[in-house]
Amino acid sequence: MEIVADENIPFVSTVFASLGEVRTLIGRQINRADLGDAEVLLVRSVTQVDEKLLAGSAVRFVGTATIGLDHIDLDYLSKKNMAFASAQGSNATSAAEYVISALLIIAERQGFQLRDKTVGIIGCGNVGSRVLKKLKALGVECIIHDPPLQEKTDNRDYVDLNTVRCADIITLHVPLSKGGRYPTEHLINADFLSKLQDDVILVNTSRGGVVDERALLERATMTTILDVWKNEPNINQLLLERATLGTPHIAGYSFDGKVRGTEMLYAAVCDYFQQTPQAQITLPAPPLKRLTFSHTIDDQVAIQSAVMACYDVRRDDAALRRSSAYFDNLRKNYPMRREFSCVEIELPAEKSALAAQLRGLGFIVRHHAHATFAP
Repeated sequence: MEIVADENIPFVSTVFASLGEVRTLIGRQINRADLGDAEVLLVRSVTQVDEKLLAGSAVRFVGTATIGLDHIDLDYLSKKNMAFASAQGSNATSAAEYVISALLIIAERQGFQLRDKTVGIIGCGNVGSRVLKKLKALGVECIIHDPPLQEKTDNRDYVDLNTVRCADIITLHVPLSKGGRYPTEHLINADFLSKLQDDVILVNTSRGGVVDERALLERATMTTILDVWKNEPNINQLLLERATLGTPHIAGYSFDGKVRGTEMLYAAVCDYFQQTPQAQITLPAPPLKRLTFSHTIDDQVAIQSAVMACYDVRRDDAALRRSSAYFDNLRKNYPMRREFSCVEIELPAEKSALAAQLRGLGFIVRHHAHATFAP
């Protein structure tokens, strides 16, 4: 069996070697001629999978190592009886950690505490629900707008879009959809933006097309945290200059999340072709294993120190501003980033409130009788 895969899917060659011959290619450049006799196609979000790519091919199984599905023509796959699998939830924790890191940075810059703000979460699925959990752990008031999920759950705590506009911080976690009952393309448009508070903070880690970039540029002084852009990799340079934090679509790029995606696709392919899974991935040790805080440290300082020691969004912001013309290279050569759950934090027993917050963020917390501050 031949397998064509995006070269940015970690361990894809070694994991899938037991199933057949694996050819890895630059995801954005995969075309019909590249498929040859391949029966399996494994992609990430940069490959548009549709009739143009697949017509007349031997592909029987398509997998995407991502949460988003806007690059997949699911109707065409269904019509052609092609099997499909995605990695739903694989990088959701990573994207949520990105939001926490970015908001703590902005809070420090602007001199406020997150717990004093209201956060409006638009979309409360895989990523949004994790953002909600982490913000609640920090004592942040959140309001949620998610009409499709509200219909399914009949949750009356959800709010309408007008109510979300009143939030101090708005963070987007929706798929990009152009049709249906709840289209999200340009959900954040000129009308929406015109009704926001002057000092609102907007975070977009979903898809670039969810925001009308022209309208956003009209709000020149608005605080924006942008990980996704229209026309990637050829992003709007003026928008990058105006962004408070700008990164190259890497919010979900933790090593743990990407490997999780590989494992999910491997399990799905094995199941479809009725093969017994053989490959196992052993992750390397994280660069940071332990942090120790003393009883004298301020809780907010400890939280800030722990999050930034694991992941500081400013590094990716600086990299994009230095090399925005190499957007895809920044993604391809992204440095290893591990999730909060890889780090054990030692605290004195009396720091129970801080321990609860750190656990809520995803850290492992142990109590230590005589801990000293050593970030």
